[in-house]
Order: sequence, then structure tokens, then C-alpha cells
Amino acid sequence: MPLTSFATWLQSKHRMPEADRVVPLIVQAGPEGLSRGQIASAIDLERDTLDELLGGLVRFGTLVVTSQDGVLVYRAA
Repeated sequence: MPLTSFATWLQSKHRMPEADRVVPLIVQAGPEGLSRGQIASAIDLERDTLDELLGGLVRFGTLVVTSQDGVLVYRAA
């Protein structure tokens, strides 16, 4: 199964509900945030798609990412 581009994925209405869950999930975690692995366990998105989504949210300023003991942790900005 070929991977779709992030732009194509964004246009796909059947995947939007999962993407819409990412920010509220991280906000709910509070100041401790969530690790990349915790987010992946809670959100049903392909690895590359989730990574692109998280990267985009960081670039847009919605999320902040830090590294704690080599683990990426995402927090609401």
C-alpha cells in the first residue's frame, strides 16, 4: 500500500477525526505533556503521518517539543 502525502491525507475526510484528537489529547495531559510513543498509542494514524502532523503543529506554534532523556515530549504551547 503506497504512502499518501500529508496534503492528500489532510483532504481525506475519513482521517480528520483522528487528527483532530491530537491537540486536545496533549492539552489534557497538562504541563507534563505526552511522549511521541504515548501519542501514537492513543491516535490511530500511520507513523509518518503522525510525525508530519506533530511537526506541522510545532512549526505552526500550537505545540512545543522538547527532549527528555532522549524521548520527544510534546506540550501545548
